[in-house]
Amino acid sequence: MTDTGAVAEAWARIEAGLSRVLPDSLRQLKAPAPVQAIDALEAALAVPLPQDFRASLRIHNGTMPGYGSGQLQPSPVPLDYLYDTDEVVEMTRMWRDGYQPEPEWDDPQVWAYLVDQGEHLCLNGPVRPIIGSPGAVVVGDMNGDVRWLLDCDPAPGGTPGQVVRVDVECATWDVLAPSWTQLLVRYAEDLELFAADPDSSPLDIDRLAGPACEWGSAPSDSWGVRPAWLQNVQARSPYPC
Repeated sequence: MTDTGAVAEAWARIEAGLSRVLPDSLRQLKAPAPVQAIDALEAALAVPLPQDFRASLRIHNGTMPGYGSGQLQPSPVPLDYLYDTDEVVEMTRMWRDGYQPEPEWDDPQVWAYLVDQGEHLCLNGPVRPIIGSPGAVVVGDMNGDVRWLLDCDPAPGGTPGQVVRVDVECATWDVLAPSWTQLLVRYAEDLELFAADPDSSPLDIDRLAGPACEWGSAPSDSWGVRPAWLQNVQARSPYPC
C-alpha cells in the first residue's frame, strides 16, 4: 500500500473511532492542505518531510484548538491540537531558536548518567534529548510544554521521521512510533479499544477536553532504566567535582 493509501486508511479508522467515543471532536479536524503549502513548509524549514506526513497533511491540515471558538470543543488528538502548515513552520523555528549547543551536556555519557539517577531524565526509545534540536520538526503541542516532533536525526536504532513525544518540564522523551503512519495506526487501534472497553485502552478521554496528552508516555517504572542504545555507554557526571 502506498503512503497515501495507508495514511488515508488510518485516518478513516481514527474518524470512525472518534465518531463512537468523541463525536464532537470531528469538527476540529481541518480540511486538506494544498500541495503548494506543503512545498512551502519544506522550503521554509529546509528539510524534506516524510512522505506519509505529507500525505497526512493532504487529508487534514492539522486540527483546530478547542479553546479558540468561544466554547470548549474536545480535541480529536492527545494534544491541544496538531499544527497546520503555517504553524509547523512557526513553531519549529521557535523550537530551533531555543537551541544552544552545550558540549558538556549534549553527550550520550551524560545522558546515561542522568537516566541512571532516576529523576533527572527519562528516555523511552532511540531519541537524543536535545532541546531545540535542528533535526526536529514540531507538529503539535499541549500547553506549550508537551510537544510531538518528527525526529529526522534519531539516535542509533531509530528511524528518520519517527514521532517523539517531548515533555520538557518533566524531562521525558518518548518515541511514540517509528513513522507518522504507524502513529496514526496506533492511535486508531487505541480508539477502537476504548470504544469496545475503555479500561483496556491506554487512552484517557475527557468528554469535554479530549484525549489526555499522557498517551504514549513511558510508565513510571521506566525512570532509571536506560534505553537499548545507551546500555553500553559509560556514564559521566556533568557536574564539577
